Amino acid sequence: MSAKKSYKDYPDWRKFQSYFPEEFRIKEGEEPIEEYWEWTDYDVHIDRYIPEENNRNIKLIMIHGGGGNGRLLAPFGYAMKNKGFECIAADMPGFGLTKIGKPNSYDTWVELLDALIEKEIAKDGKKVMLIGLSLGGMLSYHVACRNKHVAGLMVSSLAETSKKSVQIQLSKNDILGKMGYKSLSMFKGLSDNVKIPIKWTTKMWAMANDQSFVNLLKKDKVGSGSWVYLKFFRTLFEAKADIEPEEFKQCPLLFFQPEKDYIIPWEVSKPYYDRLACEKNVVFLENCGHIPLEEPGISQLREAAVKFINEIDERV
Repeated sequence: MSAKKSYKDYPDWRKFQSYFPEEFRIKEGEEPIEEYWEWTDYDVHIDRYIPEENNRNIKLIMIHGGGGNGRLLAPFGYAMKNKGFECIAADMPGFGLTKIGKPNSYDTWVELLDALIEKEIAKDGKKVMLIGLSLGGMLSYHVACRNKHVAGLMVSSLAETSKKSVQIQLSKNDILGKMGYKSLSMFKGLSDNVKIPIKWTTKMWAMANDQSFVNLLKKDKVGSGSWVYLKFFRTLFEAKADIEPEEFKQCPLLFFQPEKDYIIPWEVSKPYYDRLACEKNVVFLENCGHIPLEEPGISQLREAAVKFINEIDERV
């Protein structure tokens, strides 16, 4: 077996740090602990953030979206660690350092996170909360529909990717959005095994407000510079939750909406959010784009998250 890769081998992730406020930046010697977890056919890379006094009842699993990886979430993991919460972030198959040997589907992501929750609960018995950014938002919801141990959801989108209007919104252009799923479905026997650059598929220019940050994303070989199997996109466009939102009462939900998100604006997520039967609340992040970098929104995210977690912590 080849040696396992580390983010020490991909130091470009550090270039992202300067775009975040000082208290969110990972400095030398403060890097998360890197682990690998052998799960089915995948060797899953995990970043773990452990506070000095790791005595809270709740653990946070952070979930990236398409074009991201677990290390891109480092500022949020670091900030929550400093608030006393253990955080972990897995590189989902197709991105980051997770080893992948065959075409993966969106269903693989749901199953992996479901298994990861069980693994973490068996380890220490702590309740688990999910934090999902971008496509990781609806992914978090799909996982919570399957796993009764999820104590709460914090998400920045609820994009129902099986809807044609949402597919068009997420796609790089209208033609791709209108024809993409139909073509992938018709020719899945051929197309599922094909890989393409993720930047061909979406509005990369809108991943963040700062275009120099976006330019770094495009060059990230283990993130937005990755090549992804078309099977992933086909199954993403077919994805349905196990529980309809009108019946979902499993756990509370806190929704974060960046005010300047041009990939998944509020009007894309609002219809699904409004249908949810669970306890819920929405916080708008001022001055933030799709990836929240800017003040005051990023601090609003942190403080709202801490308040939400503490409220749930008192119940468990």
